[in-house]
Amino acid sequence: MGGDKEQWFGPGETARRLGVTTKALRVYEREGLVMPHRAESGWRLYGPAQVARLHQIIVLRDLGLPLKSIGKLVGSHSRLRDVLRLQRESLLSQHGKISRAITLIETAQHQLDEGRDLSLDDLSTLTKETVVQQPTDTKKFAERFEAVIAEQDPSGQASRAFDEVKKDARAIGGDPKGVAAELRRLAEAGDVNSEAAKALVRRIISRTAGIKRPPEAELMLKAYAKTAAEAQARSEPLPFCPGVLEFLGKVAQGMKDRGELD
Repeated sequence: MGGDKEQWFGPGETARRLGVTTKALRVYEREGLVMPHRAESGWRLYGPAQVARLHQIIVLRDLGLPLKSIGKLVGSHSRLRDVLRLQRESLLSQHGKISRAITLIETAQHQLDEGRDLSLDDLSTLTKETVVQQPTDTKKFAERFEAVIAEQDPSGQASRAFDEVKKDARAIGGDPKGVAAELRRLAEAGDVNSEAAKALVRRIISRTAGIKRPPEAELMLKAYAKTAAEAQARSEPLPFCPGVLEFLGKVAQGMKDRGELD
């Protein structure tokens, strides 16, 4: 399989090193974007060439390109140089915006230090150019969550169990975004004994009753906690704020204590 210096990794280790999921690797393979080496045992293995190809794919996905377009761009070392150039330009653009924002903030601080107020135009520009909008990137969070699951269980059993949980959840249906918005609103109100909060808990329980709790559930919970901690350390928003989940837990516990739940 090449020289002594070459390293080969299985799907779990490759996904962990690249910060993606094993499911993503399977999708890229299915779309013909990357072809892992097959060992005599049938196991998929990823070496330098495959990892270089995956780097191109992941960068282009991060830049917003669909898989079909990526298939036309990835390939040789010359292609890798093109992808690296695009990635550099994107990062430089972000760097330029951040540098301008810092300059505006320093100018505003200097103005205030001199006892001069900021005009409405100053404040408008400051808000528009320096407030970094960070919408919750649920897709990115979910991909990292699945990568952590794969990392904690290289056998792949936990990843397969999680795929089954997702299938069950999709089969049950409902409006997860609507539920999340309602939950945030109720958590902000803070009344754990409100009828609206209790009704939401009953609705969530009824919708999730058909989802089987797999033996790997504890591992999944730990993986979620690790993913959330990493996101918070990077000051990234979470799909569910810990305070919102804590509120939901308090509502459910209060209902159990009063015998309002089976």
